[in-house]
Amino acid sequence: MSGLRFTARLFRMTLPAVLLATFGFGLGSALAALAAVMTSRFFAALPGGTQEPVQYAIAFLLASVAAQLSDFIWQAGLTLMDRILTTLLRINMLRGIYRRPGALPLPVTPGEAITRFRDDVLESCFYIHRFPLSLVDVATAAGIFAYLFTVQPLLAALGAAAIAGVFLAMRKLQENIVLYRDQVMERTEAVTGYLGEILSAVPVLQVAGAVPDALRRFRDLNQDREVVSLKERLQWGLLFALSENGFYVALGLVILAAAPLLARGQFSPAQFALFQMLLQQVGWRMWGVSESVAQLRAVGVYQARMAELAGGDQELVAGARLDFREEIPPEPAPARRPEDALEVLTVAGLTYRHPETGRGIADVSFTLPRGSFTVITGRIGSGKTTLVRTLLGLLPAEAGEVRWNGQVVTDPMAFFTPPRIAYTPQVPRIFSGSLRANILLGLAESDVDMEEAVAAAVLEPDVAQFPCGLETEVGSRGVKLSGGQVQRTAAARMFARQPALLVLDDISSALDSETEAELWRRLFAREGATVLCVSNRRAALERADQILLLDEGRLVAAGPLPELLRTSPAMRELWTAIAPDEKAEIAR
Repeated sequence: MSGLRFTARLFRMTLPAVLLATFGFGLGSALAALAAVMTSRFFAALPGGTQEPVQYAIAFLLASVAAQLSDFIWQAGLTLMDRILTTLLRINMLRGIYRRPGALPLPVTPGEAITRFRDDVLESCFYIHRFPLSLVDVATAAGIFAYLFTVQPLLAALGAAAIAGVFLAMRKLQENIVLYRDQVMERTEAVTGYLGEILSAVPVLQVAGAVPDALRRFRDLNQDREVVSLKERLQWGLLFALSENGFYVALGLVILAAAPLLARGQFSPAQFALFQMLLQQVGWRMWGVSESVAQLRAVGVYQARMAELAGGDQELVAGARLDFREEIPPEPAPARRPEDALEVLTVAGLTYRHPETGRGIADVSFTLPRGSFTVITGRIGSGKTTLVRTLLGLLPAEAGEVRWNGQVVTDPMAFFTPPRIAYTPQVPRIFSGSLRANILLGLAESDVDMEEAVAAAVLEPDVAQFPCGLETEVGSRGVKLSGGQVQRTAAARMFARQPALLVLDDISSALDSETEAELWRRLFAREGATVLCVSNRRAALERADQILLLDEGRLVAAGPLPELLRTSPAMRELWTAIAPDEKAEIAR
């Protein structure tokens, strides 16, 4: 999709605001031209000594005031356009990100993505909402020159040629600006992305003694950006100089050409005033037109960068319901339908290979009946987390199918959400805010049994010790919480949604043995709970109804622990590796 088609598509989506801005700007342009004509009539009427000069002066004053007042109309239209477009583009980019399989990385770094959400949207919307005004500028300039040709064709032609020359020179400078602006955006993304990396890796850099090297690279990136920024600013300086003086030079040429005509009486002072004022209007309008034409290319660049996050051009300009209320109400608890209750989950031939390494899972099949406790286990790198993520649609399955109560799940990422499933990943994500907000995560508290969720996660002793209880601020990414508290907060978030199936990825890895034992005891006490858990912990394996043993991405054994210890050498080897360590931990 070209920049022009992209702009036209967005115009159709904000048509009322576009029409309001175009009408207001067109009205102001017409009134400004009318004021110039009234000025000419005023000078033409002066020798007569009648009341006409006063009437023309009043008309000039009224037209000028009305032209200024019309600014409110088109500014209101532009403001409305800007708010709708910036919100729409950001919503569609965010939707595109959340349509991606959740375990796949973004195509850019988080810092680069933030730059696109902020700078690319603002820059593209600025040039997009200038475009209808440029159309008015072109129409106004055409009308002015058509009128001036009826007054004095030779001078009108000279003025048109001079302004066209300045316009072309400005276009060349603006093309250079667009080129340098692209480079500035690329360098800005590099700086922002690297800054995000070093801020998130401060301890690693400190331990490795790499802080000076990181700062040197950050300085080099900034210097590279500064060089390109200076080139862009130089082009802007030349452009401003040309715009400020070029049209006055063109006007000066018209004045010089008008002098002989004035001397011979073929050109009156009133006509001279008319030419001067109208050509000035055309001049500054051509500034806006040349800027809009040059920036169509830039809009295309911004569009491509935003579309990469949105998932495509069509997704970027998709319609969306916009709600500009200051406060967003909490989400109601997911409605529970009879078909959402789990009777049996069947997985057949599930396959996914990571493109970078070729490792993953291959042809994994199993069944989860209602009320069962299933543990996925295996050595590090055997594919345990990959299996869970592929099952939930967080990684795109290459083969196989998943059935919920016998029905094929065609879009697992959309299907496997509360109230059907709740998932706690291996590394839970905690957000800035209160403990309560992290557990609710948008749900209305009236729909949540907070006390039960906290208790199920064995979090109530910690809440009792926190200075503000559930209102305790956890800091950025839960920095004020221990690793075990982070895991149990994420577990409480999962329990609060009361899903039909609980999916846990190594939820107890940061817990002490006593807390872990209590967590499993409370989990098993949940009536009717169906659990799929990734774990190499002895407490989980001993309680499992079914163990799925993975080795190099393949399911090599399945069944209860006693059976696997009797029939599977791989299970005996794994059990021997993990059991002594946990016994020693319990003894301590």
